[in-house]
Amino acid sequence: MGKSGSCADRSKHNSGNALRPPNGRRAIAEGPLGVMRLTLDHNVIIDLAKDAPNTICLREVLAEQKHQGFVVEIGASEMRQRGIRPDRFDLFEELLDEAGIRALPRLTPMMIWDVTFWDHGLWSDDAMMNRATEIEQVLFGESPQIEIASTPQDSPQFAAWLNRVCDVQTMWCHLHYENGVFVTSDRNFHKATKAPRLLAMGAGRIAKPEEL
Repeated sequence: MGKSGSCADRSKHNSGNALRPPNGRRAIAEGPLGVMRLTLDHNVIIDLAKDAPNTICLREVLAEQKHQGFVVEIGASEMRQRGIRPDRFDLFEELLDEAGIRALPRLTPMMIWDVTFWDHGLWSDDAMMNRATEIEQVLFGESPQIEIASTPQDSPQFAAWLNRVCDVQTMWCHLHYENGVFVTSDRNFHKATKAPRLLAMGAGRIAKPEEL
């Protein structure tokens, strides 16, 4: 990477923008040997596959031994345009390969019919479902419900519903596996009315790819 656009330079410039826990509380951000654990959301994965400019810093961070990125095993509507569906985990792997992150460890979400990949979901209990509901209320509590009972899976309505589920499950995985930094370019996670509530739930830090 060129010196003029180094990740370190951007980190100094953006250090006040990324959202951190309130009241100076220390985030649950480090695993064994002080490794910072980052959860990559589906928008970031797609940006990495496109080699988007906003992922330059993220690639540098992931190359460092003191950071460990994690991929949530779930496919949003943008991925379905690539043929990625619950029965095509192989195409999800191809996308990760294209993004240069196939070797990253995975986070398994709750099993959801027509959403999660076959054999890549957790049986959920009441506590897990309640946490997912709490996250949904934070992210979409003020939005109208989306009914999909008789909606074709190739419709815009189903795509919007699917993205909501993926957003909830990605944050759920981040909290459940106690990662420290949630990396997303989705503005909904960064809103002043929502981000502090996610941090209070234990999200640690919410950052855009270019803010790392």
